[in-house]
Amino acid sequence: MKNLLVFIMATLVYFSSIYVVYASHPTLKHSDNSCNSRVIEKGEGCFLYQAKSGNFSIPIYYYLPNKLQKNTQVLFTMHGEKRNAQDYRNDWMNIYKSHSDQHTSFILLAPQFEQKWFPKAVGYNLGNMFTEDLKILNPRNKWAFTEVENIFNFVKRTTKVKADNYYIYGHSAGAQFVHRMVIFMPNAHIQKAVAAEAGSYTIPDENREYPCGLKKLTGEPLSSVDLKKTFIIPMTIILGTKDNKLLPSEHDSYACDTQQGSNRLARGEYFYTQIKSIVHNKKEDFNWTLKKVTATHIIANTNPPIEDPMLVSCAALEFFPKLTSVNCK
Repeated sequence: MKNLLVFIMATLVYFSSIYVVYASHPTLKHSDNSCNSRVIEKGEGCFLYQAKSGNFSIPIYYYLPNKLQKNTQVLFTMHGEKRNAQDYRNDWMNIYKSHSDQHTSFILLAPQFEQKWFPKAVGYNLGNMFTEDLKILNPRNKWAFTEVENIFNFVKRTTKVKADNYYIYGHSAGAQFVHRMVIFMPNAHIQKAVAAEAGSYTIPDENREYPCGLKKLTGEPLSSVDLKKTFIIPMTIILGTKDNKLLPSEHDSYACDTQQGSNRLARGEYFYTQIKSIVHNKKEDFNWTLKKVTATHIIANTNPPIEDPMLVSCAALEFFPKLTSVNCK
């Protein structure tokens, strides 16, 4: 009997200690059941990154080369409105496996910003800078843009990759995310950005109402924007010449969307023309470029829809010009 009591007491102490450990490190919430690892390993996979902005995790679909080199870079690919990060990782992984060589070693990272934590266009396309009603400016540590920086620091520390900066590519809603991150976080560790086929743009003009511009008429004002630094960051705006179909009304979330044009091609051209005018008036150095390619927005008859491989190929050449076997015409 005495031995039984000792065993029971020991068992209670053990499970009490387990409870304390898990209470002090609560399970992080996420909704992607296909991603449950906490570590990044060689090859393709998905790990859960603990967000610094709350008690939840962000699934990161990735590809880690078997051997990291001195010139290994880090590349983020930002998903569209479907938030199908795995597809975007796979698109870039096809480029990597088909065309990569000793000159183009890179780690692929495709974070999935889920609706639950980054709701609607405000939560993702606009970088979670404001609450959904655009009245309250969120702390910078809650911005989705900031989480990209945090993920980069985590991966750099974990893999011991030597890169000091990263490449970032976004398609559609992801392109909205990328160009706004360049505008509002010019101190981010971005080596080069590519925004392909955005459906809406923020023009860094103090006379236009946010999110069309930088003027905030209601609620909290925007943080100051350093356009001198913003325009120095190398960024390419990629537009598809075949993307001239009328956009459905659900793409017109804000008053300025229709003012920018009726299709993605027109809106991108308008955006770049306005940017050039702002740069000219301010006499700033300018490292942005516009590239038009023969591409459409999505591949037909795919589920879920993903971007035209031509867009990915052209973006890859923007980052890694030595990929001469990649077709971008």
